[in-house]
Amino acid sequence: MKNKNFCIPNGIEYYMPKEALEFERLKVNVLKIFKKYKYDYVLPPIFDNLDNLLNLKSSDIDNETITFLDKSSGSEIGIRADITPQIAKIDFQITHGKGNARFAYMGDILRLSSNLFDRKNPYQIGAEHFGNVSKSTDIEIIKLMIEIISLSGEKKIIIELGNLSIINNILTTLELNDKNKSMLIDLINLKSITEIKSFFKFHNLQKTKLNLIIDLINVSGDIMVLKEIKNILKKYKVNAETKINELNYIAKSISKHKDLVGIQVDLCELHSFNYQSDIIYTAYVPNFRKEIARGGRYIAYTTEKNISRYATGFSLDLKDILYMSKIGKK
Repeated sequence: MKNKNFCIPNGIEYYMPKEALEFERLKVNVLKIFKKYKYDYVLPPIFDNLDNLLNLKSSDIDNETITFLDKSSGSEIGIRADITPQIAKIDFQITHGKGNARFAYMGDILRLSSNLFDRKNPYQIGAEHFGNVSKSTDIEIIKLMIEIISLSGEKKIIIELGNLSIINNILTTLELNDKNKSMLIDLINLKSITEIKSFFKFHNLQKTKLNLIIDLINVSGDIMVLKEIKNILKKYKVNAETKINELNYIAKSISKHKDLVGIQVDLCELHSFNYQSDIIYTAYVPNFRKEIARGGRYIAYTTEKNISRYATGFSLDLKDILYMSKIGKK
């Protein structure tokens, strides 16, 4: 050993003996929850063919995935930035897009472009339900997610609900190119009304759509705001009553699940994976710098008969759960 200095790259974590054992015990408890909810556990590799890592055609995952040349085959392989695409591949191999299937997973991922204070080597865990996706399926997934977060000992969990399709349908009518659409989404996420007005004026966009987006930005909160959101959409002749009723049903069901859960609704919180396209849910806990978990519905793939395979699921970094549990013990 020529260099005896122990230097760890920024954003990378080691677990030494005590923490390593705590982490393994936590993994065992998570596996018990997966089994309780009847999700089949699978273990895909951190290295994989790009076809298995990029099959959801999600630009954020594509940009995060590290690729390199496999000298033995001459083809490119990658280090995953998200396990969900691999689970979609597993579902196709096992079910061929037929019937319902539940899969759960754990494993290392690599995200080199993470935020300054985020770890670059998260330990991602999650669960995915494929097939007949309904509000009952989302409720099951959210309850599973809450139970795993509860392993941290946290006494308060906030679930924020939204539906990406409502805003996306509005943005589609503006006929923006991908770059401008992405810019507008960023402004909506920031809830920067002044800049949104400037964007609409610069691109000569419909003022009615501007007023609709601003009205939706200004309405967020507990379950009670769903009635106001429904009235706003009706005012602007946006047909989304079924989607709002679905959110209302999910919100009421989850709020009854445990005393530690609070519900928030926000249609203009668009921070999500690019492959998600419908109902989304994000979990927060007090005094934590970011969301603790997130998930939602998406199209996993299209079968040879051009039939969409629907799915819903969530993921989180299990290292965050360990961190929260240790903070709670102090």
